Amino acid sequence: MTIGIWSRAPAVAGLPHSDQQLLDETWMQWQRKVPRNIERLVYLDGRNKLKDLQVSIPPALREQLDVVMGWPIKAVSEPANRTILDGILGEDGQEDPMELGSILLDNQFDVELPQAIRSSMAYSCGFASVTPGDTQSGEPPVMMQFHSALHATGLWDRRRRALKAGLLVHEKDKLGRPQHVTLITPEWYWDIWRQEASGTWFVSPWAGKIRNRIGRVTLDVMPTEPDLDRPFGRARIDRRVMSITDRAVRTGARLDVHSELFSAMKLMLLGADRTSFEDEAGKQVPLWDWYMGRFNALGRDEEGEVPELHQIRAESPEPHIATMRQLASEFSGHTGVPLGSLGVAQANPESADAKNVAREDVVFLVEQQHKVYGHVIRRMCENAVMIRDNTTERPEEAAKMQLLWRRPDRASTGALADAGMKQVTAAELQGTEVGMRLLGIPQPMIRQAMAEKRRSNAASVLDRLTRPEVPAEAVPSPDAAPEDEDQ
Repeated sequence: MTIGIWSRAPAVAGLPHSDQQLLDETWMQWQRKVPRNIERLVYLDGRNKLKDLQVSIPPALREQLDVVMGWPIKAVSEPANRTILDGILGEDGQEDPMELGSILLDNQFDVELPQAIRSSMAYSCGFASVTPGDTQSGEPPVMMQFHSALHATGLWDRRRRALKAGLLVHEKDKLGRPQHVTLITPEWYWDIWRQEASGTWFVSPWAGKIRNRIGRVTLDVMPTEPDLDRPFGRARIDRRVMSITDRAVRTGARLDVHSELFSAMKLMLLGADRTSFEDEAGKQVPLWDWYMGRFNALGRDEEGEVPELHQIRAESPEPHIATMRQLASEFSGHTGVPLGSLGVAQANPESADAKNVAREDVVFLVEQQHKVYGHVIRRMCENAVMIRDNTTERPEEAAKMQLLWRRPDRASTGALADAGMKQVTAAELQGTEVGMRLLGIPQPMIRQAMAEKRRSNAASVLDRLTRPEVPAEAVPSPDAAPEDEDQ
């Protein structure tokens, strides 16, 4: 992946001076961050090259080695796979409290949210935008999109604790230079294009200038582990992860070289002259052919001594394996990924409890991210309702929304059901919607189960109402003696 670096942001015809300044700042910030984010992408895809110290690896083998280390993606997927949104409910438990179901469906919200979470953890942050859609070109009326840090950025306002401007990069040329961007300000949405022939930038004459009636930037940051000094978060693929990965790649390369050098038997032949390895024409026989021959013979030397053959013992690869195990331990301690997930075999395999203990840091991270991502999702829903209804008033339902996050320590359906059964039994929640959610039952199945339960109860009530009453005298008394059959 390449990126064209320009010294400054382009001047856009038709863009006011104040908004041109915002474009300059966002453009330069995006341009500064892209190279580092591309480096993280290289490690995420396992395309990082061997950083050889030129000490132990032969130059002839250096270019032939292709060692790929998949640990960085584990640092991202381990918490990302445990950050699962199961649904959105209103204050009293009703589904779709703000009637956003069709908008979320049109924007593939349930599909793109996990991708945005993974991207934000890899690059330290992602971005979520809500903008008016171009219905004439087939877009939904409200566009809810997620963007990686490779294609979006924003200017942080510490006082408002939000973005004061945002930039979305939609299209690039073959050199990675932007061709189509959107600048979002509290007043306007600017759709900006680059004319390929002249190289000039202009505001789109069709829908290039749209009034932002909400009055705030409808682009929000999705940070990972943010703090007061770093509101854009910290990347899971940080310098330490990249350093450990580089060391692990070198260790893997040394292990491969060791295996190649000692895979064949190492022999030392003493007392044989050069003529012993020449054919009848005096040409030297390749040593490999001689070594692989079925029958080989050597004559005595000039003094009548028989050549001596010694075998050199191969060194054990255990030092390389121990180094790899040590690096895996460092990686596990830094990222919270269990050793078993890194492919490190141990004499005593980790138990389930030991793996849960190793994941405590990841579980705590995911629980904190529930609050961070939950705030972003609420803001997205607020912006979507305000754009849909063409209003400037924030919907009250947004503050009362309940986001149903799956327990990070029980991310799989089976583990969640086992843990939920204990809670359901202890709280006597059998047959209730809350109990079914604790068991991990999907919301559509909960609706179907509750509807069947209501129909069953209605049929039972109707049966009792239509059943003929039995006279009291027809009911035998429990104290009455049984009648004699012979009478």
